[in-house]
Amino acid sequence: MDFTRKLEFGNYTLKFGEENVLLDLFEEVVMPSFHEMKFVRTLKGKGDYFFLDTKLINLGEESNIPVLGISGRIVKNTKLKRDQIFRKDGGLIEDKSELETAPSSTFLLILNNHRLILCKEVQGAPSMQNFQSTSQFCLKQQYEWFINDEYERSKLERQNNPDLTRVTKKSLVEKHPYPTLRITPLSDKQSLKDFVERLEHIDRVSIRLLPTNKEEIDNDDFWSEFGRRREAMNSRSARVEFSNPKDGLDSDEVYEQANSASGLGNSEVKLKGYDEYGDTINGTNEDFSLTVALQSISRDPEVAARAMYRQFKDLVSENVIKLPVLLDGVVSKITNIFRGL
Repeated sequence: MDFTRKLEFGNYTLKFGEENVLLDLFEEVVMPSFHEMKFVRTLKGKGDYFFLDTKLINLGEESNIPVLGISGRIVKNTKLKRDQIFRKDGGLIEDKSELETAPSSTFLLILNNHRLILCKEVQGAPSMQNFQSTSQFCLKQQYEWFINDEYERSKLERQNNPDLTRVTKKSLVEKHPYPTLRITPLSDKQSLKDFVERLEHIDRVSIRLLPTNKEEIDNDDFWSEFGRRREAMNSRSARVEFSNPKDGLDSDEVYEQANSASGLGNSEVKLKGYDEYGDTINGTNEDFSLTVALQSISRDPEVAARAMYRQFKDLVSENVIKLPVLLDGVVSKITNIFRGL
């Protein structure tokens, strides 16, 4: 069976504590974390993960605002091992062998709206989860470099001017907290609807509102108020749950609420029920994530990224993908990064 390439979409939410997000430490931490093979994440017995062919690219302009993205590849460099093979005339035969393999996925991280687009180039290529784990690892390494550099710089400044306040690594970490990354798959309306319709009886729906990259959440008034309540209570997340194990929840309303909550990729949705055969079914965002099949895609990561962005814009215009409203601070930061290209 031929391998079918698909575009996958996620919300790349990166926070440095409660105040700073992706663009606040872009030049110091984020962009360097993607530099080609600067950091290699090694998993014992499974191989190495790293970024390749990465670059900051200009995707065009919308509403007089430049659109910037990071394009490249994520690679899994590993070895396939075998211990035995089967021969019709001899049955199972011991035959130890190894084969080097390096499956890859191309990606585009759109900085304006922190949407991630991933496309597996071959079978066994890194997944969205692999991307999150590898990016988190690289961010951690670059963050430690950044803190050390800031510490050494401040120490040198104090040597030249003893009146300056002594800076410690602890104070630097308090000023620039540790990076935390979460990639939430974007939901597909039809896939969600199909999933809900599979359920003969829905016991429970749990929806957790997650931290954001400071974008405005333009869901309905309920979710806007819910987000304000979370922030007022200084909570990193908030959850609402609907359940009726005896009679079951209304499937149409379950779809409407889940679709409303998951549109921007800022909510974790969990459903539990059973199908017409009585089998228990659990579902999360990944079970109804948005994917788009492709006929072909360029082997050049930058060319592929631009094609992925065109497909992304088409999905936005068709209202398949919802985008957050850009805040003024985001626009100014994007403009400053663009000027440095």
